[in-house]
Amino acid sequence: MKRICLFTFLCTLLACALSLKAHGQGLTTNQTTDVDTIHLKSVDGRSYDGASLRGSVVLLSFGATWCEPCQEELKALEQLKKEYKDKPVKFLWVSVETEEQVSNSGLRNYAKKLKLTFPVLRDADRLTFVRFSPRLRLPTIVFFDKSGRLSMPNHVGMAESSLYLKTMRERLDKLLTIAAANNSAGR
Repeated sequence: MKRICLFTFLCTLLACALSLKAHGQGLTTNQTTDVDTIHLKSVDGRSYDGASLRGSVVLLSFGATWCEPCQEELKALEQLKKEYKDKPVKFLWVSVETEEQVSNSGLRNYAKKLKLTFPVLRDADRLTFVRFSPRLRLPTIVFFDKSGRLSMPNHVGMAESSLYLKTMRERLDKLLTIAAANNSAGR
């Protein structure tokens, strides 16, 4: 029985790896994940080029309208955005849904319902998302420091609101502190 389970597990793992490779979405060790590599459009048609975000800590949240934890996360992120309004932090939300799943106007209405004040972007083919996670686990937050470098690890999932906010504040404060220390050292 153990051999059958192990064989089934290995076959499933191989099938997933081949599927990702076949779709050109496998993670590679030389694939760059700096903020400069992000090029997405907002639901309002604006282009967001990651290079323009350098100089700020960037919190990039991936989610979907059908994802209940994503909705709670967005409410928490909106609260954080207000708390960090005077700091160099950019908040962006990226829907991984196709236009067949939810239209741009549907995403705008969703953002309006949640009273979001940060940009709502779309990554329908998930080519940006797959750079940071080999499988779809939502919500997923990716952090970039002020230099545009990816700050590991990603944050996956949504905890109880106060615990979640505490964790996000710690990550953001750490990135801001590192940036301030680097600025002081460079003087």
